Amino acid sequence: MSKAADAAVALEQAFMRAAPPSKNKRMSEDAWLKALNQFHAEAREIRRRHSLGFLARAKAAYLLQQKLIAAGIHADIVRKVVFSLILSAFSGEK
Repeated sequence: MSKAADAAVALEQAFMRAAPPSKNKRMSEDAWLKALNQFHAEAREIRRRHSLGFLARAKAAYLLQQKLIAAGIHADIVRKVVFSLILSAFSGEK
């Protein structure tokens, strides 16, 4: 697998740990923000560990998007998660 594919798998696992899907109830706004912060912290570590350059970060974000949609997460939520990932953990230099 490529660096981007490995990173996408790690990102998917990090997201599922931070915000496990629940069919019964919706997360509160505070819980959602806490989960996103946890995910972004892990994503920064994944970016560093995998030494992702610009194109690899873009590919990892795209692959993560596809993986989350395939896991049954609503496309609108996936779009927001990936956008926040790019802004908070994948933008700029290391």
